[in-house]
Amino acid sequence: MNRVLVVLLALVATPAVASVAQDNPAKGAPRAAGSLDTPGLGHDAAHCAMRAALHPGATINKCPVADPPPPPQPPPPPPPPPPAPSPTCGSAPAGGGTVEIDGQVYVDASPWPGLANWCVQLTGPVAGAVTTDASGNYIFSGLPAGTYTVCEVLQTNWHETFPSSGPGCAGGFGYSITLIDGSGASFIDFANLSP
Repeated sequence: MNRVLVVLLALVATPAVASVAQDNPAKGAPRAAGSLDTPGLGHDAAHCAMRAALHPGATINKCPVADPPPPPQPPPPPPPPPPAPSPTCGSAPAGGGTVEIDGQVYVDASPWPGLANWCVQLTGPVAGAVTTDASGNYIFSGLPAGTYTVCEVLQTNWHETFPSSGPGCAGGFGYSITLIDGSGASFIDFANLSP
């Protein structure tokens, strides 16, 4: 009976001994490929993802450490405001007279379209400036009698082609006009080309 008991105990103890032997292999002994309990090697990706989901922000043993999320980016700066109108343009002179000067600023090439939003300046008994309309036209009205100089303000990358003589202006030539009450001057035009 003692023999039967010893054999029986041996059969029961053998799996436990084999299990311990597998958990603690001899130094340098190979392990099964892909084993999750291999020291120095990480868990498989699915296992790491599951543990990371269960423990957000925690370091998971044998799993690669995720890069921290990038810091929030500041919002982009707002676009710059549109440039303010030139202080020398858009202020029509107020003189309370009966004289009028008008003309056009246009492209000096067929079909000679008008140039919108160009500044035309006036100096004389009263001074001021106006901006051309969508067709390139401008007008100074209600001026007192006197001698006036009319000049255009050239825009970037343009050069004046007409008039070709007259009083000097910042971008070329202008007009000098003497008017009496109730009179006017028309076709005080400026032609320009862009190189």
